[in-house]
Amino acid sequence: MDSKILFGKILQRFKDQKISQVEGYKSFGYIRETENQVQVSREDGQDTWLPFKKILIAIEGYQKNPDLYNVGPTALRELGITHVNSPILSILHLLSKDEYK
Repeated sequence: MDSKILFGKILQRFKDQKISQVEGYKSFGYIRETENQVQVSREDGQDTWLPFKKILIAIEGYQKNPDLYNVGPTALRELGITHVNSPILSILHLLSKDEYK
């Protein structure tokens, strides 16, 4: 499936659920979005902006290597995603591993 379609599904689920959390990790809440980023609240920190470009990079990484889904946020560093890897991991898990295939 096209990465932009998956991105749309993720964003819609995040808006609908208002929160994302991977078991064993902190949660992130949906605040709002602009044309190129989404703002999330952190369970124990400052609100953070997630650039759509980085989310798309992560989606494409999961599509190329679905096993990254089962690895923690450090796996996203291999894709060049740092500082926002935990919230991106969290929202990527709003879809199942099979949906990235």
